[in-house]
Amino acid sequence: MDPREQFQQVFESLAEHPRRTLASTLGVFWGAAAIVFLMSFGAGFREYMKSEFTRFGAGGVLLHPAITSSGFMGYRKGLQVRFSREDSERAERDNAELVEALLPEHLSTERLRVEANGLVRRLDLSASDHRYPRHRNFEIDRGRFINERDIARRLPVAVLGPDSAADFFGSPEAALGKHIRIEGMPFEVIGIPKRKGRQYTNTHRPDNRLLHVPISTAEARLGFDERELSRLLLFSRAGADPAAARRAVIASLGPRSGFHPEDPDAVKWFDMSFYVRLSELFYTGFMIFIGVAGTITLMIGAVGIANLQLAQLAERSSEIAVAKALGARDSALVVQTMIESLIVSGSAALLGVGLGLGACAAFARLAPPDRFPGPIVSPAVVWVTLVAVSAVAIVAATIPSLRVRRMEVSAALRAV
Repeated sequence: MDPREQFQQVFESLAEHPRRTLASTLGVFWGAAAIVFLMSFGAGFREYMKSEFTRFGAGGVLLHPAITSSGFMGYRKGLQVRFSREDSERAERDNAELVEALLPEHLSTERLRVEANGLVRRLDLSASDHRYPRHRNFEIDRGRFINERDIARRLPVAVLGPDSAADFFGSPEAALGKHIRIEGMPFEVIGIPKRKGRQYTNTHRPDNRLLHVPISTAEARLGFDERELSRLLLFSRAGADPAAARRAVIASLGPRSGFHPEDPDAVKWFDMSFYVRLSELFYTGFMIFIGVAGTITLMIGAVGIANLQLAQLAERSSEIAVAKALGARDSALVVQTMIESLIVSGSAALLGVGLGLGACAAFARLAPPDRFPGPIVSPAVVWVTLVAVSAVAIVAATIPSLRVRRMEVSAALRAV
């Protein structure tokens, strides 16, 4: 039979029962669309979470001094643990093979009074050393960050968050070189960081409003105690286990700060890399679930298409029986039936993929990128969808083809 005639017969057969055709192909249509959209959304969620966690810094571990617990010989219960800058420097030197940086940091427990340009605001303050921007993903947009000279000379300089700078002076660039007063003490604004996103993942106030001063200046002019750091920011070396680096640092801090290294209550910690790994694990599980669930949905849709084809074969049984009686080969009839099934299942799947891609494009365009993860159409999405669609087409074409091959000519003719 001429291929054009085969295609014409297929479309005529489908046009005779449009509702039945539509109902039978909906499963494949929605299944393909769901696979594309949900897997693309999963990929977007993965990148969004990775971006959120790395806004703070890549792979950092936050160490907060807490209160000792009982159960350790020679150590008292209920003592407030304190970290000093000397403790931080010693622990970093002792574990240089695991630790790239152990940053000391003072954080204001309450917002400090800041005056500038006739305005008064309450801002959170962070005081650390010159390595802070490199490890805390802090990029300077205008001016510079605190350097070693500022720390050594305890200079009254400050880095002002872009939102705070715009609030005081109308725009971030206008704040550079201006003077502000922190708790009545004069400081010069030497730098404005680049604006970060909404920063849902954070351990303090958003960086866009944070005020930074040299750690030595905070101790000399703002009343912070060198022996009572707010926290330590631990960044392990590339390839080193962050958990091993954390244990090694705590073991070094214990004898100097008066707590047992195995005391679980003495130091509270928060491992950013753990949550990055957790988001990766969630993404992997989500993609496997969507792939399996979507494939099952498509297979159910394939069975629906196969049933559609079987119903059409039942209506055309006499026609097929006559063709067989006149010498038509089973292979030719099977090919025709497979073509019909492949056209139906393939069309439904392609339309579903088109809907999924269209939904991804619309969502990416409408959803605010800094507030919600946008879908990302990755090669994994394309491959999983192609494999699933191929499985659908094979199932939908095989079942009716077997029925054609097994059809008894005499039985079909008697039923006419």
